[in-house]
Amino acid sequence: MRRAGKWLAVAGVLFAAGAVTAAAPGVLSFPKDYRSWVHAKSMVISDKAHALYGFHHVYVSPKHLKTFQSGGQYAEGAELVVPFYEVDDKAGTISQGALKMVAVMKKDKSAKATGGWLWGAFDANGKTMEMDVKAGCYDCHTAKKDRDFVFSEWQ
Repeated sequence: MRRAGKWLAVAGVLFAAGAVTAAAPGVLSFPKDYRSWVHAKSMVISDKAHALYGFHHVYVSPKHLKTFQSGGQYAEGAELVVPFYEVDDKAGTISQGALKMVAVMKKDKSAKATGGWLWGAFDANGKTMEMDVKAGCYDCHTAKKDRDFVFSEWQ
């Protein structure tokens, strides 16, 4: 669980997106259509000892892309999605392997204890992963409070 929580920290390193499947206020649901959103960034951490090991992508909904590009304050309901994949390194060629988890941030003003964001992760089958989002996500993301808690930047 601790490792999964740290992976969520990376999720914030990367995202900004739009509408996810309808869910009750304060609850995240698996964003089934996130791969149709704008792919804004990728990165690889190939060191297996690193807490954020994996091949990462950042997906942003077209509606929130300008905010991601400017690093501004996100509108209520904005979502950021970062899938984490195994790193497949064969003879010096690195590509993404199997899906490990999908990290999600959703702007929700009712989430006052976590900077106005809901945080969560889903396993490769879309099942919610249990974790302490305050310690595993929010506490790390406070370093980017000036960018509305989002690590990833448009380059």
